[in-house]
Amino acid sequence: MKGDSLKQRILDKLWYRFKHLFYTQRIADTAIIQNINYTNIRKQKKAVVCYITDSFTKDWDSYNGGRTQPFEILSIVKVLSEADYCIDVIDCNDLKILPFLKDKEYDLIFGFGEVFYQLTQRHKNACSIMYMTEHHPEFADREEKKRLQYFYERHKKKGRIVRSGNFYKKHYFDKLYSHIITLSEVDPFLKDYEQVFSLFPTSIENINYEFNHKNHAATKKHFLWLGSYGAIHKGLDLLLDVFEKRDDIILHIAGLSEEDKQLLKPKNRANIIDHSYINIKTDTFLRVVEACTYIILPSCSEAFSTSVTTGMRHGLIPIVMRDTGFNRMGDIGIFLKDYNIPYLNDKLTELSNESSENLKLRSKKVFDFATENFLLPTFEGNFKSIMNTILNQE
Repeated sequence: MKGDSLKQRILDKLWYRFKHLFYTQRIADTAIIQNINYTNIRKQKKAVVCYITDSFTKDWDSYNGGRTQPFEILSIVKVLSEADYCIDVIDCNDLKILPFLKDKEYDLIFGFGEVFYQLTQRHKNACSIMYMTEHHPEFADREEKKRLQYFYERHKKKGRIVRSGNFYKKHYFDKLYSHIITLSEVDPFLKDYEQVFSLFPTSIENINYEFNHKNHAATKKHFLWLGSYGAIHKGLDLLLDVFEKRDDIILHIAGLSEEDKQLLKPKNRANIIDHSYINIKTDTFLRVVEACTYIILPSCSEAFSTSVTTGMRHGLIPIVMRDTGFNRMGDIGIFLKDYNIPYLNDKLTELSNESSENLKLRSKKVFDFATENFLLPTFEGNFKSIMNTILNQE
């Protein structure tokens, strides 16, 4: 104990002397935000949100990034505040935060990750709400392994699992939680829960975008893959294998990570255009949207991907895998039944020859659906409705 105390005193002195050198990092990075909506004039229930904390550290007025989660978290906290909870927000996988919470008693534990799991073990009488921003981990792990094996069979290269198991591990589901809210499919949970709440995520909007009936005769052979790290998980390798053997259809790629680029090594071809990272709020993105009819994401497992919601918000017709998180949009989307190369090749031929009049009607239907379902006020209203139902039950 004395050694620990001495170590802490040394660290405190070092921090006091040098913390001014890390001023920017101090503002940007914290593992916990405490006592949101706290008052001492009445007794409040306490809630903890296990997610990310930078919703409360960034200057959103000057933010030009491409993430929707921070704004959704602000809405989640707003709804809990309106229910008169005192709220802590913590990093979902930072186990070092747990000792700092050891004297707290929570009535509501919301979120995911290892910290969420540990807190639900500790506070067994609290209302626990597992928030699923991904597909069920059994499904995700199994399907990502299939994709990696298929990639190896075709290219004799080994990829690694990069998406599954980071925030949702299989053993988290050996126990039951009070409630489940999912952005993905509800079916995997119905064997354990009578009621599963579903929620659409939001989208990123370019405020300069105005829906127009583009010339689909010129754009229907153009497909946009909008992603991030985990390109095999998200099916880009499959698309490259199709487009690299054809000249009549064009693939636009945005958001391919450097690690994935080294693994996939896209060929330098006129019909494969790598735009690198694109800021959604720029004119560059609008030009890509104007060039394409479709946004395609043959991912093995997602929730309702915000790259797809963002494409739909700008009139792009979504092409996605069935049963991977998108089923709730029904006939609004185009669903792929298989991920084998021959099937994808034939399907892309079919879609690239679709009538322009049908595409015109479909694009407007997609845009209207996205405008109705993928905006932040809609997310907040739907989340509030879910929480009212949950709290009334509790």
